[in-house]
Amino acid sequence: MIAIVYHSAGGNTKAIAEAIASILPDSQLYRVSEVDSSALSAFDGLIVGTYTWGNGELPAKMAAFYRELETLDLTQTVTAVFGTGETNYQHFCGAVDIFRDMLFAKSRLAVTLKIEQMYQETDYVKINRFASLFRAKLSNSQEHTLS
Repeated sequence: MIAIVYHSAGGNTKAIAEAIASILPDSQLYRVSEVDSSALSAFDGLIVGTYTWGNGELPAKMAAFYRELETLDLTQTVTAVFGTGETNYQHFCGAVDIFRDMLFAKSRLAVTLKIEQMYQETDYVKINRFASLFRAKLSNSQEHTLS
């Protein structure tokens, strides 16, 4: 089972989370304010979605979630992170980079995705590829666990 945890202010990140969930039917979608982070280690996979605040920072709700994730044992969890931002800022999707670095150190990070604000039809190819790469790493992880 896959948990997709996201935070969205204007609906852009939520729309991408919903698109990813539609591609990964064994996923459960959670707003960050609704998730019990202590239960996340029970999932095989975790996908985090965030927008970037200011000039590359985490939004307050995602900063709290980040600190919670740092305390969990995610060493066997396949993870991914996606987010939205504006390319006119110096640190485009800086919040994605912040999560990426932590998840790379603490989990089995599969893939990251950065999208300019609201995704366009042309971004759907990237969203599909993101889900496909995540699924492949998750499948490899489960195969290794069984052997």
